[in-house]
Amino acid sequence: MITERGYSKDPSIMPEGIVITFGKEMMNEQGGVKKFLEGFLEQMADENLHWMHKCSNLPTIDFDHVYISVLGRLWGRVYNGGIRRNPKGIIGWTADDRPIDVDWNFITLAGPFERCPFKRELKGFQGFRYCTKLF
Repeated sequence: MITERGYSKDPSIMPEGIVITFGKEMMNEQGGVKKFLEGFLEQMADENLHWMHKCSNLPTIDFDHVYISVLGRLWGRVYNGGIRRNPKGIIGWTADDRPIDVDWNFITLAGPFERCPFKRELKGFQGFRYCTKLF
């Protein structure tokens, strides 16, 4: 588990959120790091929009915050907008009225986005990690 002071294996610590990574390769596929992050921030600023973050293994506990690691650093946090396991069929519509039809598990990320108020190194990983309150 990721804590304010680093990593811990103490089983008595209760997780309060999760940490995910936006990988450089994924961001480059979406037009580059800068364009991807600007688009993400724009989407999180609109209270009517959300982000579907693909995650093959999903958390089993309730949590409020999703912390995001980008390029080896803790970048910020958003809210947990829900978890969808094995979605079937159309699950929503895009802003330009195209159907959203996915067949993968995801965590819904909802704004507002809050930038990490300090610099913290946090190496990337696949999936998610449970964490305590990081800021």
